[in-house]
Amino acid sequence: MTNQSFRPMGRRDFLRNLAITSGALTIGGSLLAACGGSSSTATVDGLSIGTPENPIKLPVTSDAIADGLPSESGTLEILNWADYQNPESIAIFEEKFGCKVVTSIYDTEEAAIAKLRNGTFKPDLILGMTDTGLAKLIAADLLQPINKSYIPNFGNVISGLRSPYYDLDSQYTVAYFIYGNGIGYRTDRIDKNAFAKDGYDMLWDSQFSGKLGVLDSYRDTLAMAMFRAGNFDANTADTTIIQKAGDDLVAMREATNPKVDILAYTEIPSGNRDINFTWSGDLFTAIQYLPEGVAPEVLGFWYPEKTVAKNDFMCITKNAKSPVLAHQLINFLSDTDNALLNREYVGYQPALESITVDLLISSGTIPESLMDALVTPEKYNAGLAQVSLEPAIDTLWLEQWTRFTAG
Repeated sequence: MTNQSFRPMGRRDFLRNLAITSGALTIGGSLLAACGGSSSTATVDGLSIGTPENPIKLPVTSDAIADGLPSESGTLEILNWADYQNPESIAIFEEKFGCKVVTSIYDTEEAAIAKLRNGTFKPDLILGMTDTGLAKLIAADLLQPINKSYIPNFGNVISGLRSPYYDLDSQYTVAYFIYGNGIGYRTDRIDKNAFAKDGYDMLWDSQFSGKLGVLDSYRDTLAMAMFRAGNFDANTADTTIIQKAGDDLVAMREATNPKVDILAYTEIPSGNRDINFTWSGDLFTAIQYLPEGVAPEVLGFWYPEKTVAKNDFMCITKNAKSPVLAHQLINFLSDTDNALLNREYVGYQPALESITVDLLISSGTIPESLMDALVTPEKYNAGLAQVSLEPAIDTLWLEQWTRFTAG
């Protein structure tokens, strides 16, 4: 694909290509499938923690809403990351269901869960949480089971995510987007071949001081430091490895003075940063933030051979005031047409069978410089899983994160 062949694609063109390429390779059923171990309902210090080796059937403390209830009128309240839903999609939903959608923003899972527990946040629907936080949501009894009779589009979800290891039978969750962890960068400032030689070391290079960022996510960024050191257990309880990751991040801070946030998708295209440890989907989001006249080929992404690959999900709070509308929005966003429209703004890859990597490539929506940011079935299935940590181990991780961020 050349620079001239890249063009942002409208929804109608995208759907026409979908019909043409419907036979393309899909992300297979093995993706995060619940296999290789028997199901469990065991808890650790009150947390129900599933792993790929030991998938879990989460405890149910209340019934799902009854079948056939009418939609509520009024307001549907959502808790979501910033820029993680297309305003046009939400406007269509509002018109279709005669409601108003109000969105509150969170910037870390930990802060969101704390505010859900103390009542600061009282949403009907949560978007974008991952399994690293699910056990805490369940332990706090914050979620209600899903009634799939309201979600006929559930069958569109990638088959391996219809019964994921962290929530067998998807009792509480429906997959939303998939992505992997890596390094976004400016191709007009950094040679992509440098990553083959230096890899993660690029983030410790003092030449990028003041022009570098890392994710404000203690699990992702500490794990990245562990991977750099050759330790590939993204859920380690080894105190020596956890301590070294903290030491290495402190060394990074001293060498490069990194920004710690989730703004790579705006800061790289604006030119404020040369390099950023981030989520793959952020580089597709970044395209729409490029200044006028700047080609998307200035955006690049290094996808490490060993890295975290995961999905996030949608879930409904136990005390939702509009649970039917919440189910209906999940169903709406799980429709292929609507998911494509949502992706036009968000950038991330929807967790639907029909929206394949082959489709995205053939559609002309992906610049050549960002081909590596696409999460192929092979990348996803080879990805390292992050799961909820036992509380004592979680505290060790957070202690090292505080050392890094408080300096």
